[in-house]
Order: sequence, then structure tokens, then C-alpha cells
Amino acid sequence: MLKIDSGRLQDPKILSPVEIAQECDTRGRLVVQFSRPEAYTPAILASLNEACGLVKDRLQVRFYGHYGGRFDAMTLRHLPEIRSLAVDCLTAIDNEEEIGRLPNLKLLNFGVFELDRPDFLRTIELRRLAQLSLGENRKRNFDLSPLADCELLDSLFIQGHSKGIDGLEGVPRLRTLTLSGYAKKHALNFMNDISTLKELKLILGGRADLDDLSSKSLEILQIIRVQGLTTMGDLSRLPALSALRIEDQIQLKQVDLNGVSLKRLALFNCKSLAELPGLDTQDQLREFLASRVALDLDGLRDREWPSATRSVGLFSGKNKWNDDAATRLTARNLNESSDLWL
Repeated sequence: MLKIDSGRLQDPKILSPVEIAQECDTRGRLVVQFSRPEAYTPAILASLNEACGLVKDRLQVRFYGHYGGRFDAMTLRHLPEIRSLAVDCLTAIDNEEEIGRLPNLKLLNFGVFELDRPDFLRTIELRRLAQLSLGENRKRNFDLSPLADCELLDSLFIQGHSKGIDGLEGVPRLRTLTLSGYAKKHALNFMNDISTLKELKLILGGRADLDDLSSKSLEILQIIRVQGLTTMGDLSRLPALSALRIEDQIQLKQVDLNGVSLKRLALFNCKSLAELPGLDTQDQLREFLASRVALDLDGLRDREWPSATRSVGLFSGKNKWNDDAATRLTARNLNESSDLWL
């Protein structure tokens, strides 16, 4: 019996390709992960490779940790059938070019803190990748310009790196982009010409405004813990925007909703946020959530919400008020369950 926790099988001592395939059929996706070299014997790797051939990209193989040591990517020569690979949360790596020699790789998560190799992406067969995640290294010095060769890339996560990011303008299928720790000295206007971009998430980093960001295609925007942000500016530069999430923006006092038609709006821990001009025009708003903000929560609780609204969540710092608000909103059928969409 496989001991699987939260969809992850940790350092297995034996592996049955058939059992792995059955778990993937049941769960939809499975991660088999190894934290130390002793855990992946030749026998384990042989069974794992067979399982990869059976279930394709529904199985991710992950190598992480290796605390006090290094991961030798020569190990990957045992896994030619692998489609989804994570080599992350590592301090050091040897023979990293072996990743680029995997003939079937489609999804890659990569993060090695001490790797000082700006040309790393040139060692990867980027044209086959559908998803890519790049964690930061100490120097944040990857050259991103080779990403222009990504013909199939749909989803991209970049932490800390920025050199050559203009190359993303030429990625023909990019729909989802996450930038974590993106420095304020670097512009956002490279996204303006990515005509396929549907979802953007900015995490950490810093900037005072988003004025250099515009997009005709962007539908979902998340701004989370970006330091120094004081304004969202004129959102009409994002005419397709339908979902907006803003979190941990302590200097933000106002979000002007004029110029967009939102279906989902979530505001978390924006303690200075006191005004939402244009809220009255949001007649397509389906979900609204506000928590730890300076908005008039009583007014929001009692207002006449549009007929399209199905879920309203309001949270102050007082449990008694929260419970009362939830009761009142439930009585008005504004309590449809929501996973906050993100």
C-alpha cells in the first residue's frame, strides 16, 4: 500500500508502476518526491520511469532538499520517459545540462540557489515545454531571452530574474504569468504586446504604481504583497479584466473601478483602503470579498447588490460583527460557496 500524503509520495522504498498508474487514475495527478540520494536506487528509478511512460504528465517526479549535499542530474538518465520534473528547493546541483537532454520533458520546475549559470535556459529544449517555473538563485542572473523560443509555453513562473524578460513578447501561447520578487526598476510594459496573456500575478517585489502595464487580453490580475504600491491607476487600460485580487497592500487607499466590468473582486489586508469609486457600476459582479480593509463594511453589508451577485464575504476584526454579517447576507441569498477563485 502506497503511503500518499496530500498527493505526494515521499522517498518510497519500493515502487509498483501499476499502483502508481492506479493512483494517478484515482487522483488525477501524483507527485513522487525524493529528499536524498539514498532514496532513489536504480530499481526505484527503473520502476518510476516505467510509471512515467504509463501515465505521462499526470506524474511529477521531484528532487529537492539534499541538505548538506548536491543533486547530481546524471540521475535523470534513468528517467527518459519523464514528462513532468521538479528540481527545486535545492542548494547545489551537478551536471544540470542533463535536464535539457530529457527527450519527453513538458513541465519543469527549477530552483537551485547556488547555481551561477546565466545561460542555463540555453541548455533546455524550450520548444517542447508547456509549463515552466524558475526559482531564484543567489545572483538572480538567468538570461531569460531564450524564452522567446517557447512555442508551446502556456504557464510561466519567474522568481527574481529579469534579464532579457522582453523576450516574452514573442511567446505565442503564454496565458498565465507569475512574477515574484520583480524589482521596481524593471518595467512591466513588455507584457503589453503578449496578446494571449489572460492571467497575471505579481508577488512581492516593489513599485509605486502599475501605470506601465496595459493589456487588451488580461482577464485576471492578482497583486500580492508588492511593496510601496500606492495606486492601481486607471484600470480602463485593462479592458478585458474580469477578476481582481489585491492582498497585503498597506499603502493603497483607493481602487478606482471605473473603466472595467468585474465579475470577481477580492480585497485582503489592505488596511488603508477606504474607497472603491465605481463599485456602483459593477452590475456583473458575481463575487465580492473584503477582509481587514478601511471600507465602510456596514454600508457594504446593507447595500443593494446587483442581481448578478451570488457571494459576498465581509470580515472585520470582530467575530461578533462577522457572524452577524454572515447571517444577514445568508438571509439575502448572498452566501453561495466560493473558493475565492484563486
